[in-house]
Amino acid sequence: MLHFLQNRHMHKLKATILVVFCMGISGCGQLKGADSKMVEKKQSKSFCFGIVADVQYANKDSTAQRFYRDAADLLSDCVEQFNQRDLAFVIQLGDLIDGGATAGADLKRILSIFNETNAPRYHVLGNHDFAGLDRETVIQTLEMERAWYDFVVHHVRFVVLDGMDLAVSGGWPVDSSHYQQGKIMLEELKTAGADNAYVWNGGIGVEQMTWLADVLRDAKRQKQPVLVFGHLPLKPDGEAHTLWNAREVAEMLEESGCVVAFFNGHRHNGGFQRTGGVHYITIEAMVEAPQQNAFAIVHVNEDQLRIEGFGKVISRTILSGRQ
Repeated sequence: MLHFLQNRHMHKLKATILVVFCMGISGCGQLKGADSKMVEKKQSKSFCFGIVADVQYANKDSTAQRFYRDAADLLSDCVEQFNQRDLAFVIQLGDLIDGGATAGADLKRILSIFNETNAPRYHVLGNHDFAGLDRETVIQTLEMERAWYDFVVHHVRFVVLDGMDLAVSGGWPVDSSHYQQGKIMLEELKTAGADNAYVWNGGIGVEQMTWLADVLRDAKRQKQPVLVFGHLPLKPDGEAHTLWNAREVAEMLEESGCVVAFFNGHRHNGGFQRTGGVHYITIEAMVEAPQQNAFAIVHVNEDQLRIEGFGKVISRTILSGRQ
């Protein structure tokens, strides 16, 4: 199990996240039945979960880089591979659809494929999910209780953020405070010449930031390591796809003393950075991997952080806090 780190600059990282090919490799099969209860009780065994980003399915022709219709078959293959493993859960990191005139039908079709996954399923909201659909419709269709939330698996705290909380492309009514605050934030960033001042990004509001701070304090108190999911990246600084208030959120994660990694999509080419003891991992987009696919299984235990991608996802290995 991932060990809690009181001071990550004085202790070696006690975390492993193994992203492995979904080909029936041993390891995740240890958590079935009574064994799963023993694992949770002893907090000493590994577990794994599936992850995918930017499926971006749409019933429309491909462009030079994005293969919208192909994404359905790619996700179907991904789900088939997920179901060969004993996963604690699966999560998609937003932009399940591309959006547009067929957004409603597209979301229902691609969600029906994702829902064939045997494991519990979680969602992150992305900007394209609201292109043609309002926020209430998206959340209800995905059967989400709320846009940002947390859950615990074997003493590891998982946190899901809503990066379109303050946004002009977040499915909000134009007269809502979320839209209006997002509009103001975007205009301020444009005036300042910020590289991420684009409508396809968004920010995290005060209420969600307060909630996140409370969750991290509670995780620290309970000595729970934390893995965070979002659609918009927090790193690198000064990049066109980052969250509008990425620096503020990243500082909170790094100062918490309990966050091991932050996973996101949105930047289709992927990426990796380690700052302040937190590993920032961008998962490559499925919609841009027609011949290769792009998804992963994240295998968690106590000795290392190792990322091995499937298809277009880049493999990386991090041992004892090293990049």
